[in-house]
Parts: sequence; C-alpha cells; structure tokens
Amino acid sequence: MTGGARPVGLVSVVIPARNAERTIATQLEALCGQTYPDPWEVIVVENGSSDGTRPLLRSWQRRMPRLRVAVADAPGVNRARNLGCRRAGGEFVLLCDADDVAAPGWVAGLVDVLRTSPAAGGALERRLLNGPVALAARPPKKAPALLDSFGFLPYPAGANCGFHKELWSSLGGFDESYHGGGDDTEFFWRAQLAGYRLEFAPHAVVHYRHRGDTRAIVRQAYGYGRSHPKLYREFAGAGMPSSRLGEAAAAWWQLLRQAPDLLAAEDRRAALLAQLALRAGRMTGSARHRRCYL
Repeated sequence: MTGGARPVGLVSVVIPARNAERTIATQLEALCGQTYPDPWEVIVVENGSSDGTRPLLRSWQRRMPRLRVAVADAPGVNRARNLGCRRAGGEFVLLCDADDVAAPGWVAGLVDVLRTSPAAGGALERRLLNGPVALAARPPKKAPALLDSFGFLPYPAGANCGFHKELWSSLGGFDESYHGGGDDTEFFWRAQLAGYRLEFAPHAVVHYRHRGDTRAIVRQAYGYGRSHPKLYREFAGAGMPSSRLGEAAAAWWQLLRQAPDLLAAEDRRAALLAQLALRAGRMTGSARHRRCYL
C-alpha cells in the first residue's frame, strides 16, 4: 500500500466474454498469478457465445473460487460491462478483456492509482501476443500512455482500466448504444467532463491481443471509424474538435498513392486496408449520425 493511502475493501475484475473459448483460459491463468494480496473477485460476463465458452467457465469456477459467471441477456460489450458492474461487490471495478493477458502486477498497479484517483487506465503492451501483420495494421506507440486519438480528452482502453464503482453509478453506466467502437472512450470522456480525474497507471500492464487476420482487422477498423462521428455528435459541444476536410482529403490521397500495397506482402496490405476501412467507416458513420467527421 502506498504510504498515507486509505485502505481498500473488495476489488472486482469484470471481463466481457463472447466466443472466448480459445483465449480466456490464458487470461484466467494470468489473473491467478496476480501479486495483489488483498481480497478481490473476478466476474466474467458471458455475452452470447456460440462456442464452448460457458462450459469452460464452469470448469474454471471449480479451480478458481473467486470466479463468478454472469450471463448477459443480449450481446454488446457495454451491456456486458454494465451487468458485471451491477454484480460487482467491490469498491473498485477493473476491466480487462478475455483475449488478453494481464501481467502479474496488473491488479496491484491499478488499485494503487485508484486509491487516490477515481479512474485510471493502464499500459498496453502490444508485441508479445501479436505477429507482424497485426503490428503493421496497429503499430505500437513509442511510450505507454493513455490514448488520445482525437485531440480532445485522454482515455484508456476498455481492455485495461479501472474506476470507483460510485463513479460508474453516478454516470449511469456505460452507454449501450455504442457498438464496435467508442464504447470505452465516451464513458471516460463523460467522467472527466463530470469532474472526475483520470490518471495513468504505468505499472498496470496488459499484454494486448490485436485481431490477427486481415479480414478481422478490416472489420474492426471499420467499426472504429463508424463510431467516430457518433462521438463527435455527442461531444462537439464539449470541445471535441471536428475533423478537418483538408486533412481528410490528404489522408485519402496518401491512401490512393499506397494502392500498390494491395498487391504487396500481407503486412503492408493489412496496414493499408485498415486505414481504408477506418476512413470508410467514418463516411458511413457521418451519414448515419448526420455529423460530418471524415
């Protein structure tokens, strides 16, 4: 415990899980190896899986007494997060994903920051679990930090964050209308605009798994892009800057110049297609939400 920091009661870890049979055992093994010494629990929210996720979780409950399983009544990552938060008995709620791997000091690293801050985000390590194609499409940042993709407010990834349950309750939970992107961003933006402080927890490390094949990479990038105009519609009044048409035109021109990469090696092809999908998603989202964000 940090000197002078107040003691903490139960801590709850919430994990949304949809078709996670291949990966969630590795994450649960990682959670079993956490260094945090005080009481904590794990709540996995089964979120409409069609594979063997649910029976696998039942088998893990016999091995991991602190594990509880909840079943969401409909798919959606924010629906699963909200259900997990409602079931959480902890004063602090930590979020991670079923396909990542928490480093041994992850729980302790987030809790240490949450003792003095109502919300926190940890560091994403992107090399351990990802091959060259995934890394080309989403290159790692030079230094770990909170995300800041929009020139507005920072935010953590939903795969590595934590907050006081009281904060979640006061905000009315996660917005379940977000699908495919923006789901974590809008929550932490609302928190900061409501006056809650957000801090970076550098010692809370999650080994983050990207989509591994080009088709999945493109699908995810398109979903991210489609969510950006929705974010702009809801946060422009609070200061989120618009996308500049000149910058968008320059980006499209650069992508067109890179068209030969479509015939290149898979890593270069995936990187180009991911950017094309992101921009196409923004166009679709702009039409859907009637806000131009290209």
